[in-house]
Amino acid sequence: MGIEIAESLISHNHHCSEQRLWRHVLLNAVEDARILQSDRKSSIHKMEAHQWITKENQDFNWICWQSGWDPEIVKEQYFRAVREGHITFTHRQLKWIEYYRLYLDLKKEANQDKRKVLRKKVEKLRKQVLATTTAVVKNLISTPNLLPCV
Repeated sequence: MGIEIAESLISHNHHCSEQRLWRHVLLNAVEDARILQSDRKSSIHKMEAHQWITKENQDFNWICWQSGWDPEIVKEQYFRAVREGHITFTHRQLKWIEYYRLYLDLKKEANQDKRKVLRKKVEKLRKQVLATTTAVVKNLISTPNLLPCV
């Protein structure tokens, strides 16, 4: 991870410009997963990149193969970076993710009574988010429910 590694991966050992392009796509996703900001938008963007890499996903697999890399090896490298602390999530980022999911539920709900209940939960959660620390969460991999699917 980092500029030197990314530069060497992109600049060397690719067979064509398309392969280089797809490598940029993958490395961009990894860099998105390394976002440090804990605001709502950055946290959601970080979570989406993390899930795109870690969940079973045909687009991710296809892009890996187009880049000349095996998707399982890319995921393995990503999980190693998480274990080594190169990719982390803060408590606030995780709370923003929880807030975002609840907000999406609110947007989809048609029943007015259920919407009122969800709206109160969203407002309460928003206050919790703003009161949450930006300390890094430890052992993210051993607690996979912290980042369930959207």
